[in-house]
Amino acid sequence: PWFADRYAAGADWRALAWWIHDHLPYSHLQFFPKLCAVNIQWHERPRRRIDSFIAPRGCLTKPGMDNHGGDHSAWYAGFPG
Repeated sequence: PWFADRYAAGADWRALAWWIHDHLPYSHLQFFPKLCAVNIQWHERPRRRIDSFIAPRGCLTKPGMDNHGGDHSAWYAGFPG
């Protein structure tokens, strides 16, 4: 509910996407416009791919993309610790 309220107030879905990417061992994330719903898939061999049906639509990251590694913390500054 915390992020849904922020999203309704104009927060970018990519903030939550990068937080999950940097903190959880997901396999595939899909983001949807209604309440910024997220489908989180888990797998013993994670793909680590993020796709969205919220603008900008498409693939945010996947292995091999320049943005897949590195520091994404600027996206989710202010998130609870």
